[in-house]
Amino acid sequence: MLNVVALSPFSHTALNNCLSFMKADDQLILMQDGVIAASADIWEEKLRNKNIYVMQEDLTARGLVAKVGKCIDMAEYVELVVTHGSPLCW
Repeated sequence: MLNVVALSPFSHTALNNCLSFMKADDQLILMQDGVIAASADIWEEKLRNKNIYVMQEDLTARGLVAKVGKCIDMAEYVELVVTHGSPLCW
């Protein structure tokens, strides 16, 4: 399952909810304000052993650097959607 979280983990429970339902082989894409989690120390341990992708454009727009996950661009995002099917957006 491909999951997408676009909301800040500091103002919404979407990321926590997503992580509690994710299975070992699921993927997670962080985009928009969701990328904040990839750069925050408090989220680093929770995300470390997950299949995480982080939208580079959204990190750059917020002046952040990811500590976990693989940074991807829009073309790679589309590739993931084509491979895994429509994502579950939280």
